[in-house]
Formats: sequence, C-alpha cells, structure tokens
Amino acid sequence: MSNSDWPITAVTVVTDPSKCPAGYTIIDKTYDKRDDADLWRDGYFGKRICRYMCVERSAPSVGKDVLVDVAIINERDPIPAGFTCIDFTSDSREKAMKKKMLCVRYMSCTLTNDAIAELIIMSKGVRRPPNGYNLVGELNNMALCFKMATFRSPTAETQQNNVAQSYMPTTPTYTTESPLNHMAGVGTALPYAINPTTNHARPGLDRTNSIAGIGSNHPLSGVPWQINSRYTDIARLQDIMIPQIGYKSIMDIENEYSYTFNIERSVSANSFQ
Repeated sequence: MSNSDWPITAVTVVTDPSKCPAGYTIIDKTYDKRDDADLWRDGYFGKRICRYMCVERSAPSVGKDVLVDVAIINERDPIPAGFTCIDFTSDSREKAMKKKMLCVRYMSCTLTNDAIAELIIMSKGVRRPPNGYNLVGELNNMALCFKMATFRSPTAETQQNNVAQSYMPTTPTYTTESPLNHMAGVGTALPYAINPTTNHARPGLDRTNSIAGIGSNHPLSGVPWQINSRYTDIARLQDIMIPQIGYKSIMDIENEYSYTFNIERSVSANSFQ
C-alpha cells in the first residue's frame, strides 16, 4: 500500500501554504479546474486572508485514528455528536473558517474497515461531486467532497482471524464403543455418574436416598432412573452448526441506524417564532 492509498488520519487548516505541517499534504488547487483553493478569499481590497486545508495520511495501525466523516455547519450551529471542530489555524491560531465551521470525526482503525481516503475541493459553482465522491457542503462557494475506501489494519485483521478460529467447531473422534463409554472422558469432571446402572457417585451420596427421601432405602417405586438419550449420546453433537454472523463495523451500525433529528429541530425552532 503506497502513501497515497493510506487513509486520512488528520486534517488541519493553515493561513500560508508554505507553513503546511511536516507530513501533511496541502490542498491548494481545486480538483476540477486547478484554481486556487483558498477557503476564505472574499475578493475585497486590503490585506488578503487565506485559508488552506492540509491532510495527513498514515498506514493503518493499532492506536491510530482514521478520518471517517466530515461536516460543514454554520458557525452558530451546535457541533454534531462525535465530531471535533477545527476552530483555529495550526500555523497562526487564527479563526479557521469564515461564517462556517469545519467538523471532522475520527475513529480507531481497529473499529472500522472504512475511512476517508481523499478530500477534494471543487471550483465555484460546481454542485455535483465527481463519480465515487460524496458532497460535504460549501466553503467560500466551493464544494468540499470526500471519497471513502476500505482499509484493514494487519494487526486488527490477525486479531479478528484468531477470534474467528476460536469459535470454529471441531469434529470429535469416535470409537466403536457404546455411546455411554463415549462420555468416559467427560464424566470425570461431572459430580454424577454417566452410567446410571453403576454407582459412581461422590462418596457419601446415596442416589436412592436422594430420590426417595432421607431415611428410605428403597428407590422411587415405578419410576426408572434414566438420563435422556440426547445427553448420553455425544455423537449427536457433531450435527451442531454454528451460524455465521455477518460483521458490521461501528461506522456501519451508526450509518444504518443514525438519526439526525432535523425534523424535531425544525419544529422546535418554528414553535418559538
């Protein structure tokens, strides 16, 4: 896996392209027209204010977080649950965005197989993302898009394989002896005898007295003492099938069952107008 194929592990904003942090890649050109990707420029005269996005990519490893979602909200909106807002530039500690807030969400690479592999900025006026990309929103009238990809940490993959193997059923071996003798090895760990016709109970335990009552030396009349055949015939266990449970990452679950509460927020806002 080359560096360009690694998932994004950090996002920051700088005021000067020459001050992009070491190990980061600056997004200073739009994806479609190669225009300037300044996220602040307003076109007025005076001191120019610039904002450029930078991303870091790293190989998946245990303990390393990967970028799984990006959101653009108005500066007065609450930050979505699980997201972190990029408030300030990393080089000058100035406000990162104008009238908007860029929010990012990270997750441990051992908890998800999917991460954002690329962030791009489309030129002004473009509202449709390229094939394979998702539209996040607008920054300075330019569209921010991302592309998801599937990654797997080698260490996490090994751990998952070990867990899966520990649950794989093993086929027992059998002899031509009677079904009750098949349980001989198991019976040594049980507090009762496998063969009901032979008294191998623990010392001091009288099986007839425990059934008929204390002080009685006679078995319960008319009721045979017998273990259900399903528990004595261990050969039946070879037909047990363990179902295959489909794997879902935390991100898969949240994407499937997430709820934005947009309707409730809209109703609540209108009720106070």
